[in-house]
Amino acid sequence: MTAVRALASLNTLTPGEYFRQYKLLEQIGVGGQGMVWSALDSEKGRIYAIKFSNIADTDEARADEIRDEQQMEQLVRLHHPHILPINEYGFDMRLRFTVSPYIPGGTLSGKIKAAHLTPGKILLYGTKIASALDYLHSQGIIHRDLKAANILLDMSQNVYLADFGLARQITTSTLALHTGHGTPPYAPPEQVKQKAITPRSDIFSFGILLYEMFTGELPWGGKKQLGLEQTHSKQEIPDPREFDTDLPPRLVDALRQITSADPQLRPASAGVIMRILHTIFNGTPDYQSVDISQNDLIMDNNDAEELLNQGLERWHSTNGTYNLGLTKFVLIDLDRSRINPKVYNRFMLSQSLTYGYNDDDWWSIVDNPRERLAVSSDLLKKKSELITGRVVEHLVNDPDMRLFPNEMFEAITASLLGIGTATENTFLQQQIFDGIRTLTQHRNTWNDSSFDKDQMKRLGIQALEDSTAGDSAAELIGHLRSSSAVQAVLDHKNQERQLDTLLLIRSTAGGLPSFVGSGTRLRLSLDWIMQQVIQQPASLIGAYALALLGSAFGIGLQVYLTYNLTNLFDNVRITLSLERGLIIGSVFGLGIFAIRVIMERFHGNNPFLRVVLGTISGGIGMNIALFMFHVLFLSTLPRGILISAGCILIAFAFAVGGLFRSRLVSMLLSVVSIFVAITGTWMIHTNSAASQLELTPIFKYDYAWSLTQVSFTALGVALLIGILGNLVDLSSVDNS
Repeated sequence: MTAVRALASLNTLTPGEYFRQYKLLEQIGVGGQGMVWSALDSEKGRIYAIKFSNIADTDEARADEIRDEQQMEQLVRLHHPHILPINEYGFDMRLRFTVSPYIPGGTLSGKIKAAHLTPGKILLYGTKIASALDYLHSQGIIHRDLKAANILLDMSQNVYLADFGLARQITTSTLALHTGHGTPPYAPPEQVKQKAITPRSDIFSFGILLYEMFTGELPWGGKKQLGLEQTHSKQEIPDPREFDTDLPPRLVDALRQITSADPQLRPASAGVIMRILHTIFNGTPDYQSVDISQNDLIMDNNDAEELLNQGLERWHSTNGTYNLGLTKFVLIDLDRSRINPKVYNRFMLSQSLTYGYNDDDWWSIVDNPRERLAVSSDLLKKKSELITGRVVEHLVNDPDMRLFPNEMFEAITASLLGIGTATENTFLQQQIFDGIRTLTQHRNTWNDSSFDKDQMKRLGIQALEDSTAGDSAAELIGHLRSSSAVQAVLDHKNQERQLDTLLLIRSTAGGLPSFVGSGTRLRLSLDWIMQQVIQQPASLIGAYALALLGSAFGIGLQVYLTYNLTNLFDNVRITLSLERGLIIGSVFGLGIFAIRVIMERFHGNNPFLRVVLGTISGGIGMNIALFMFHVLFLSTLPRGILISAGCILIAFAFAVGGLFRSRLVSMLLSVVSIFVAITGTWMIHTNSAASQLELTPIFKYDYAWSLTQVSFTALGVALLIGILGNLVDLSSVDNS
């Protein structure tokens, strides 16, 4: 569980945070007295509504805090089927909170605004509200803030009186203190004038609520307040028949009595009011049908199922764009064992991706990849960045998506490109562009027929940004082979970034469209070669240094072992060997280095061409080194083709070794080739040359030496050059 922390103010509340054992889901209400959040108690598997209110740091507020705690103890003990119970209450730093069950059907205010209520429905709701109100008054409590927004409904139209933030217990000794602000359109004149209020103050508010239910709006549209008007006039509530001429004439008299400025003229209880209304509408008074002995909330077990059915219907009618709301989705998700997978799974996947709640579970529950793809396509139409990010992540991580042809992703690709080229969120841009590359197959032709050209032009402009998102855009252009995007890059004035962008496009696509000029292509080729060669300079320096050392030590060993001095540890012998090794090794090592750069820094290019170029360039360098060795130190001009052939063999082996990722394979090929070249050219020289000057071998040995002596010397040279020459990995960061 996430760490629980104290809350300093309403502004510190965030979704996903834990408040005590409750995980906050979303803010579902706000008002002058605070705000209401839905929250999940994972242990109980239930959702609650938590109302938070700020407590001012004043002496008066601290006194109210003590009184509120005493009031809450009384409120918690209330048990009535139409009063929303308070499960828990308390104070957390400067916040007051109350915890109640979450009721998913919304408020009576929303019900009134949504549709005209029939008299029968009004009597039904009114009877239940009246029962709750009279029960409160029987317990010595007045609500003080009775209004449509504080009446909750579940999915079976059960009614619950809620929000006791202003409720007070009435005592004879403190009656005059029980004033309060309430909600102006519903407040009676005595509450407006800050005079003592009584249960009949709630009766006045009930009358305003009944008027609102009958007419669909507050008196005078809420622009005037009856209670305020009555403080200085004999104003009465307007005639509800102005809105509905079918209402009985006696209703206006009843409502004006209920909202009388004089509390003593109002009915004694809400129950009396409902008996009057039933008589007016010729209904059977069923006020007593409410069983006030019930101690538990009438929570219909079918709430989740009803929410699911309504949500699915609206989801279909809006082509997959309807949102349940996080709280309602979690309520249904808690009851997922009762959900018919064939009917509801696509809808539930859509909602889980919308809110990022258990989306991994629902993605796996929908076992048909085509259905997952269809839901994803619908969600992308919302153009929500958060939802888009979730959808892309799931699509990319789903191996089944790799099996679909590009045509299946055309709609999704278009939606993603629209979002990616419009958003300023660089992280999302990169996620989208990389996601499209992963989900779609590489296109073989430069063709924009299936893309929106304006999107492609915007993609080209974004590819010019010097950022990881810009690089991803460039790689996507190459992947999609969009000629419009390439043209947008060419038309841009940012020459420096233009070349980098075109290089990325070319490396991904393997080429550029035919309209790119030859001058641009030449500049790109030269720039690309330089980039490939000079990147990771430390590895370049290390590779050449080791190739030089390997060649220097190898050639130095050759000189040392074949030097015509009897004293093995002669200083002249050692010095000359090192000197000649370093001079010749610097050139020979350069040949090795050239081969490895060509082979490993251009790994994504044609392997045959790289082997040919590597063999030629490396062979030339090695030839020059051995030519220098024979001319400078042996004072003989090499004759024949043995040295050149040996160098080509060695260079070829180094080049072929560059095709392998394994360093050991490269080393083995190089060592064997050097050994074969040295011993082979010596054997050909001794067996086929007409004289000691014909067919010059790579290295000369004493003619008295046996083949074994020559072989051991050659092996030592080969090991030093072959191992050290391949020790550093020269593979570039981007081998494409």
